[in-house]
Amino acid sequence: MGASYHVAIHQADWPTSAAVNECLAGLDYPLRLPATLNTAKMPLGDKDGSLIVEFEEKPIQLEASVTRWSATESFAYALKVEDGQTANPIGKNNFVPLDLNTELRKLGADAPSFAYGDYVMTLTFRSSIDEWKAGFLLMSGLIRCSRGFGFEFDEKSCGGISFADKLAREAAEME
Repeated sequence: MGASYHVAIHQADWPTSAAVNECLAGLDYPLRLPATLNTAKMPLGDKDGSLIVEFEEKPIQLEASVTRWSATESFAYALKVEDGQTANPIGKNNFVPLDLNTELRKLGADAPSFAYGDYVMTLTFRSSIDEWKAGFLLMSGLIRCSRGFGFEFDEKSCGGISFADKLAREAAEME
């Protein structure tokens, strides 16, 4: 079991790997994306549900997904509820897509509105402290430098710069 955190970013602000590295360096975070000459100018993306980062000069594999929100692809899915009963999670027909703006309003968030074409990065954390630290710093950087909005459903927490500051502070406090 793990905990998932999300960062939503408008399409116009979605960064390249090089922009993320510049941002992280400017924030003095001990984190960078390994970027080759071919990928540095490409938009940030994931590969097979993972994202490799260098945290304190060590490679860390993050469980990550990047979704470009559309009418046919949701940022997340939930179990279907019918007649007050939650569906058994056996088949994909038992899941329904979540609407990003609706879910943010449920958190009580004073969030910007997002539209089809905008991006959501989801990071799922398991047990590695370095994984948590690296992921929190990455999300903090994305929020700060790409005008992102971070959120986490289990704790019902979300926000812009204040959420980014909270993530960075929690990463520094982890042992």
